Amino acid sequence: MMVRTAVYLSLAFLFLANAVSSEATTGEAVVRVAIGAPLTVECGLRAEQRAEWRRDGGPLPPGLRAEEEDGEARLRARLRASAARPHHAGLYTCSPERDQRVRVLVHANPAATHAAPDEAAPSVVEVSGGDGSIRDSGDVLFDVRSNITLRCDAAAGGGAVAWQKNGTALEEVWEMKDRYTLEHGGIELHVKRAAEDDYGNYSCSLPGQSAATTWVVRARPHLKLPANSNVVEGQKLKLTCKVLGKPYPRIVWSYSNSTEDGARFEPVTGVNLSESEQGVVDGTLVLPDATRSHAGRYRCEALDAFAPAETLLRVKDKYAALWPFLGICAEVFVLCAIILVYEKRRTKPDLDDSDTDNHDQ
Repeated sequence: MMVRTAVYLSLAFLFLANAVSSEATTGEAVVRVAIGAPLTVECGLRAEQRAEWRRDGGPLPPGLRAEEEDGEARLRARLRASAARPHHAGLYTCSPERDQRVRVLVHANPAATHAAPDEAAPSVVEVSGGDGSIRDSGDVLFDVRSNITLRCDAAAGGGAVAWQKNGTALEEVWEMKDRYTLEHGGIELHVKRAAEDDYGNYSCSLPGQSAATTWVVRARPHLKLPANSNVVEGQKLKLTCKVLGKPYPRIVWSYSNSTEDGARFEPVTGVNLSESEQGVVDGTLVLPDATRSHAGRYRCEALDAFAPAETLLRVKDKYAALWPFLGICAEVFVLCAIILVYEKRRTKPDLDDSDTDNHDQ
């Protein structure tokens, strides 16, 4: 009796273990990575499957490299990036069934955030109101109308600090007048309510020294499309992706014929892409001859953009305006026919009465 009970318990535990394992396999994994750290996204596929990576149902963001490794019975698919960036965050799937999902969360590096002025790299940058992170000198993103703080630790030894933007002394840049301050003896540069044109190459150095600490400062792009777009079948369609944030990035367009959340977006085909009036490369999408098959959701994306922009396109029948007109014409025709028939029947009794009167006379 005890042996039978032990066997039943063993089978029960084995069943539960398989159930938990299956649930974990088809669940959602979470990958947390600091900005600038190496990023790896991995999932397992059956040997006959091929990896089809998607991020939030759309194409992969730039900077990711796909790899595959054959195992005994499964295929390991990987995405790698040498340095994680904020635009890498999102929900990744590696197969059309989307049974394996990996959510990537990109956060600021806490070690850099709390580093003392005399530790780590010689200079850091803090973007207030943007992603809130503190990075080593290099490529820096800020949100328009946020505050920027650059700290030049190269001048920690003392002396006056010379700040420049694009090779021009900061005090000579007229568009930044009254919008920046130098604090802590000139070590920290604060820019209030940063504008689009505040992008550029910033540097700090001590007088008489050739070495300088530099930052490439760029505004994070914010993209905008109208929520809804309409075009008559056979006519020309023009969609323009508006961008807030300089320097303007190149726009990437994608399309989905489904209105459901999480639908797959594919690169657009059969369209003409050109520079927009704003000066954005590939910022304008043109359909020379719109058809019913072009209806759906269009998305514009860009490197380091805050989020993609979408519009829902509706293609109207080119005869849509004709049907109401034909309906009105039909109503007028029926009304005229009714009036004619009525007048004809009303005049006939009058003629009969006149004939009767003539016979009586």
